[in-house]
Amino acid sequence: MQIIPAIFIQNGKLVSLYKGNENAEKKIYAKSPKTYVEFFAKEGAKTIFIVDLDGDQEARLPEYRELFTGELWWAGQVRDTEKIKRLLSNGADRIVLGQSASEIYQDAITQFGKEKLLAGLMLKHYEDAPDLCEQLSNTGFDDILVKDLNAEGTLFQPNFDLMEKCVYFSKKTIYASGGIATKNHVELLKRAGVSGIIIARALYEGDLKMSELLQEFQGDSQQ
Repeated sequence: MQIIPAIFIQNGKLVSLYKGNENAEKKIYAKSPKTYVEFFAKEGAKTIFIVDLDGDQEARLPEYRELFTGELWWAGQVRDTEKIKRLLSNGADRIVLGQSASEIYQDAITQFGKEKLLAGLMLKHYEDAPDLCEQLSNTGFDDILVKDLNAEGTLFQPNFDLMEKCVYFSKKTIYASGGIATKNHVELLKRAGVSGIIIARALYEGDLKMSELLQEFQGDSQQ
């Protein structure tokens, strides 16, 4: 299983949203995003996922690339193929395209190849999951990142049933995001068929340690 730390950037600062919204539970951290790129690199991360919430951090990408030799994923306000081209040229290895970029899915896959892209699916209404996952499976993507907005930032628990359904109905590689706070959560997601997990707040808050997760779950499975 892939263990992927996420770095969410808003107004140039590291943040953790709560259930996908701006609210009192949102957290802003004193340490810079750059510091966390360096930290996760030292902890042994093979992949780091950077989420540019405002879409204004593109100029910092080469700096992050210089600090990290592993695979860099990038997301946030990417809605045209020119931006994808720039991001890939400046050091990103893979781009996550959300539902707002659905109009360019086919063009992006044709131009850059599905190995450079992931589909991003944010879910709030669980009953929509089977249909949406099945629809995405027919667009040409091999990998889907599923974010459970109801669990994001809660440190409560992921929706294991939701992720299992996404694996079943999409028949694709699923990466799970939202609510992960314990090693048991990671184990249960693995049993649900998830291929990788995205973790943010639990790492920022120290509830989970990157090095321990890598040692226990990742092993040699991620190249």
